[in-house]
Amino acid sequence: MLLKKLSLFNLKSINILVFTSLAAWAIFAYVTTTQIIKSQKSYASAINITGKQRMLSQKIALIAKRYYETRNKQLKNHLLSLYTQMKEDHKRITTQYINSSATESIYYKEPSQLNKKVLYYLNNVAKFIEEEQPLSLKKIETLSFSLLPELNDAVNIFEHESDLKIKLLIERELFILIGMLITLFVEAVFIVTPAIRRATSHTNELNQLVKDRTLELEELSITDQLTKLYNRRKIDETLAHEIERAERGNSSFSLIIVDIDHFKNINDTYGHQTGDQILQDISKILTSNVRKIDTLGRWGGEEFLIINTESSPSKVMKFAEKIRRAVEAHNFNIATLTTCSIGIAHYVANDTESSIIARADSALYAAKNAGRNCVKETAI
Repeated sequence: MLLKKLSLFNLKSINILVFTSLAAWAIFAYVTTTQIIKSQKSYASAINITGKQRMLSQKIALIAKRYYETRNKQLKNHLLSLYTQMKEDHKRITTQYINSSATESIYYKEPSQLNKKVLYYLNNVAKFIEEEQPLSLKKIETLSFSLLPELNDAVNIFEHESDLKIKLLIERELFILIGMLITLFVEAVFIVTPAIRRATSHTNELNQLVKDRTLELEELSITDQLTKLYNRRKIDETLAHEIERAERGNSSFSLIIVDIDHFKNINDTYGHQTGDQILQDISKILTSNVRKIDTLGRWGGEEFLIINTESSPSKVMKFAEKIRRAVEAHNFNIATLTTCSIGIAHYVANDTESSIIARADSALYAAKNAGRNCVKETAI
C-alpha cells in the first residue's frame, strides 16, 4: 500500500512538473513573439517613413526647379508642404526610431552623418523658399542627388534589422520546439498514455501559436498598418520582379500612381483622423477595382501605386479612368469634393525601377498641372 502511494505521489509530481514545463514554454513563446511583433511594427513604420524621405528629397528638387521656371504660386505652396512633411518625418525618425548601433551610426557618425546631411538639405530648401535664388536651387539639386544613396542606405538598414527580427523569431521557434521535444520525451518515459495525449494536445496548441505568430510577423513586414495594403517594401520587390519578367520578353506591364488631390488641405480642414479615414476608404475603392493578378500598395503619404500587368495601354488607361470616376463618385462624408490625379508609365525596353517610377511621377505631375482629377500617361 505504501509503495502504491509513493508511486502515485511520484506520478502526480511528474505530471505537475511536465505540465508546468509546457505552460512555461507556452508563456515564453507568447511573451517573446509578442515583443518581436511589437518591434516589427516599429520597423514597418520606420521603413515606410524613410522610404518616403527618398521620394520627398527628389520631389522637392523637382518642384523647386519647376517653381523657379514658372513662378507658379501653387507650386511654391506645394514645395512648402513637401518641405514641412520631410522635416516632420525626419524629426520622427531621429526621435523615435534610432534604436540600434547601425541606425545611430548612419544618422550621427562618420562617414554618413545622415542627420546632419538631411538638416543641411532642409536648410537649403528653406533658404531657396525664402530667397528664390538660382544658387540655392543648384545647391538643392546637387544635395538631392547626393542624398538619395544615403537615404537608400537608411531604408536598407531598417529593412535588414526587420529581417533579423524575423530570423530571430524563426530561431526562437526552433528553440521552443527543441525544449518541447525534451519535455515530451520525459513525459513519454514517465507518464501513462492519457497524460501523453494531454501533453500532445498542449504541444499542438503551442505549435499553432508559434506558426500563427510567425505568419502574423511576416504579414506585418509587408503590410501598411493604416490601409492594410502592401507597403513600399513589398511594392519594390514586386516591381523588380515584373521588370525582370518583362526583360525576358514574356510580358509587359504598366505602373500607375494614384495621388489624392489637396490631401494636405483635407487634413488641415478636417483633421488627421478624417484624413486617415479617407485613405482607408480609397484603399477599399482601389481594392474592389484591382484584379487579383495585379499588385496594389500604399506608396507613401497620400499616394498609392498599382502594378498592372495588362499588355494593352488603352485598357490600362480605361482602368485608371474607372478608378478616377469611382473616387470622384464616392461619398466621403465631408463637404469638400475628394478626387485623385493619376499618372501612368508603360514599361519600355531597358526600363529600371527608377526610370519607370520617374516617368509615372512625371505623368502624375502632368495630371496635377492639368487641373487635377484626371489621368495622364507618358508616351510609349
